[in-house]
Amino acid sequence: MRTAPFASLRSLFAITDEQAMWRVQTQDDERAFAQLVRRWEGPIQRLCLRMTGDAHRGEDLAQETFARVFAKRKGYQPSGKFSTWLWRIALNLCYDELRRRKRREETSLEEICGEALAALDSLVAAGPAPDKSLIDQEQGEIVRRALM
Repeated sequence: MRTAPFASLRSLFAITDEQAMWRVQTQDDERAFAQLVRRWEGPIQRLCLRMTGDAHRGEDLAQETFARVFAKRKGYQPSGKFSTWLWRIALNLCYDELRRRKRREETSLEEICGEALAALDSLVAAGPAPDKSLIDQEQGEIVRRALM
């Protein structure tokens, strides 16, 4: 496989993540932001997939991460590494998603019905049901009248 003759030189002169983010922060540079997305989209998607266990939700969270990066670009502190800031945003979104899932934890209908039936069983009297008792009484009365 033949590589482009200037591919290694191009990588030497590529801007760093911090430089790209500085351009995004100060100049709203779309090309610099696109470069950051291209570099980090795969790793962030994989992180979100591992955290949530859901490929579709992982993609959504990765997109949300980059949307948040752009929305919070003015608050970025260039004293730290861009990657640390990016990972923290993605992790916080994943943690939020996991907390949301836990709050709205789903229970199956079988569990709900089983609990309801158990509660009903505890309310049932030990003797025969009232309607059964009434029917037995009425039938007994009819038999007594017939015998008389």
